[in-house]
Amino acid sequence: MAEGFRIVDLGDRRVLETGGRQYPTRYSARVIRMLIERKGARRAPLYFDFKETRGRHFLGPLFAYLRARGAGGLRVLEVGCSFGHMTEYLAEQPEVATLATFDTDAAFVDLTRAKVDELGLSVVREVRHLDQDATRWLPWTDGAFDLVLAVGVIEHLPVRWRRAQVDEYYRVLAPGGYIAILDTPNRWFPLETHSVGLPLVQWLPPRLAWRYARLGRPRSYRGVSFDEFVADGTGWRNATFADCLPSSGPGAVADLTEPTGYGFRFFQDTARSRTRRALLPVFAAAARALGMLGRPPSLALPYLNLVFKKIA
Repeated sequence: MAEGFRIVDLGDRRVLETGGRQYPTRYSARVIRMLIERKGARRAPLYFDFKETRGRHFLGPLFAYLRARGAGGLRVLEVGCSFGHMTEYLAEQPEVATLATFDTDAAFVDLTRAKVDELGLSVVREVRHLDQDATRWLPWTDGAFDLVLAVGVIEHLPVRWRRAQVDEYYRVLAPGGYIAILDTPNRWFPLETHSVGLPLVQWLPPRLAWRYARLGRPRSYRGVSFDEFVADGTGWRNATFADCLPSSGPGAVADLTEPTGYGFRFFQDTARSRTRRALLPVFAAAARALGMLGRPPSLALPYLNLVFKKIA
């Protein structure tokens, strides 16, 4: 059954009315309708504040670091534009000279293009639609970008193509450039916190994981077929630290995760729930132990928020 909604235009803003509630937004009625077509009226309001709640949240520390070091004239590639909320945030940063982005979701590409046009995001040079196969050979030259961003992306890449796709991010990154791989659920953390929400499910063979999900989360997965469960993009397998590195290995990059304010520092600074705050000493001890063993402290955390600098 289609979700009922109404869009009220108040001149300087629009109000989406749905489910007995009102949601104000600065986006146009056109953008709201496009978002509803893609996500439904009930879920659409979640995206209205994403520029602040996700853009500033995830990219604020990175740009503070770059700004403090006098960065400027950056050529930026955003991997996976989604609703265009990160695109908006990036377009407002004075260090960004040009911005290119792409997505495999045609509806999100159309949405982002509409926002670029309506909001006058002049630094955005292109918003491309690429299918999964095309993302193994990105349409940009070697070293075309000074900064590559992949936020909430790696876990959704098909396992069979993930290595080739991630290597493309490094190929188009200039030597001395930065890559930030953020909001990526850590496969080696025991609790799967991204999709299914069950302990160890991401470590199981696919068919056993599907049965476990149907048993442990019946309201969400009882009606999900096995083919749907393992379809490209579902993300329940999460991603490893190694998935986020180039195939040439860690020697090709300098790990700037902690100096840029990510890793454990980001986890600590953004701890909001009572449970996470209570467990901070445990996570801190695990992160320190990994550091003493010469391993990335991020391996102790449920999500990977990583920043690397390409050496060559």
